[in-house]
Amino acid sequence: MNATAVALGLKANWKQFSLLVLINAFVGGMVGIERTVVPLIGAEEFGVASSTLIVSFIVSFGVVKACANLVSGQLADTWGR
Repeated sequence: MNATAVALGLKANWKQFSLLVLINAFVGGMVGIERTVVPLIGAEEFGVASSTLIVSFIVSFGVVKACANLVSGQLADTWGR
């Protein structure tokens, strides 16, 4: 088995780091859009006027995302990352 040297640092891994920054920017942008657009959709399309009901759209997204992260984490621990 050939062992390859691991290169540490940003200079050696700038491509991977740039990809990570880009993906995080896209995810952050989508979360920001979701937090502003989903309540508007709830108000206009479904006639929801209560702020509590509008926030429930965001809360339901968070709960589903947390459950999905829990399951994917357990699968990653089982099968390897």
